[in-house]
Amino acid sequence: MALARQLPEIAMGYNYNGKTRSAELLLRPDGSVLQIRRAETLADLFATLALGSVLNFK
Repeated sequence: MALARQLPEIAMGYNYNGKTRSAELLLRPDGSVLQIRRAETLADLFATLALGSVLNFK
């Protein structure tokens, strides 16, 4: 099907909803809590966008 297809050179990591994700916490059986994923920041959200052409737009 798409086995011989060339893949794009850009990463497809854009968050469609444009909403940052919350931190994820793991509650252990002993009652302690461990953060297993940090909360996303706005910098994380925009990190995968190539805005160079937008910044040079006139």
